[in-house]
Amino acid sequence: MLKKKYLNVYKLLAGRVATNIADSLFYMALLWYFKETGHSPLMVALIFSIEAGIDIISFGFGPLIDRLSVKKLLKYSTLIQIMISVIIVCVLNLKQNNVIIDIFLLLLFSISTTLSSIIYPTEYKLLPLFVEKNDLLHFNGLFQISYKILDLVLDGITTFVIATTSISVTIILSAVIFAIALFTYAKVQINILAKDVLKSEEYFTGSYLKDLQIGWITLKNESNIIKLMLPLCVVNFFFGIFDIGLPYFAQSYIHDSAIGYGGLLMASSLGSILGAFVIQHFKLGKKNMAAFISFCFLGAGVFRLLVPLTVNASVVFALVNSAISSLWITMMNINFEALVQTSFSSAVLGRIDTINDSLLSLMIPLGTFVGSWIIEKFGSISTQYVYGMALLISSIYYFNVTRYRKNSK
Repeated sequence: MLKKKYLNVYKLLAGRVATNIADSLFYMALLWYFKETGHSPLMVALIFSIEAGIDIISFGFGPLIDRLSVKKLLKYSTLIQIMISVIIVCVLNLKQNNVIIDIFLLLLFSISTTLSSIIYPTEYKLLPLFVEKNDLLHFNGLFQISYKILDLVLDGITTFVIATTSISVTIILSAVIFAIALFTYAKVQINILAKDVLKSEEYFTGSYLKDLQIGWITLKNESNIIKLMLPLCVVNFFFGIFDIGLPYFAQSYIHDSAIGYGGLLMASSLGSILGAFVIQHFKLGKKNMAAFISFCFLGAGVFRLLVPLTVNASVVFALVNSAISSLWITMMNINFEALVQTSFSSAVLGRIDTINDSLLSLMIPLGTFVGSWIIEKFGSISTQYVYGMALLISSIYYFNVTRYRKNSK
């Protein structure tokens, strides 16, 4: 039975799950529309670029997330997404294919994606207000399990829905599920104490630019978090190298069809789900959270290097190593999220989270450019070694940082 004191968390989770499903339906339907209606591949590329671009500039949404009523933000953002879905269905039913329609659809997609980029950090900043610090790892893990399982099955389900119905029906279905999310968000209750924390005048000036600056300064002043966060940006750069090399590596060493790439993705997803389950059973204090990151990177690095090292001997063993590496990465990510949530007031957490997302998102596309060059010069397997070594070096860095902090006290 659900604990009554955490009912708000489960309502938030239900809304998050519904939003995630609706987002996937909406995204895949538009992607399929541009792919299948004879448009230039440029339009499909623009969808990917818009999504990545919004992640990079998401730091600009932070002051709005922190200043506005979180409940209204969740409700009105979701309501606008419902309206966008309805408008797009009306546009598609006109059966007019021209540049103006394409631009209009891309604009609506951009707005919907922006709203999702606002909803997710809003939920993130509410979580530490709804649960005790000792339970943050558990609930962050629970949220991650929901995301990972959905990611594992949604693309296939969405493709099936589009194939058996139509693009318009898929978007209508997304609107219905957005409506379910809206209903759930409306049921979330924020008590007076939580409202007082969210409206703490210490973090607000009345000026958007100054409030944005306060977010950067607050993050900068928490030197322990900075020392842990900036190397994550570097790791994301190497993840970009790894990620672009993965399909080529899979085709060359796992299986010469899409099965190889799909197998690696499936193994990683299963490892991530298991990692989200495992981390829920940890009870780490704030000091131990920082040290735990180094162990996660060590485990992730060792098993990531074992993938290319063992793939010629046994594909199954390589897939298992890939899953275990993802398990460690997921535990590290959830642990880091909880560490950030315990290090800052929820009044400024929207700005902190979006700044982190922007910095981390920026590094991945930069890594993909370098990764494409590495593939041409040294082969796809080298991208796997580069990422594994980056994880190991990060482990050494974090170990030294946490040891220095311990010795300096």
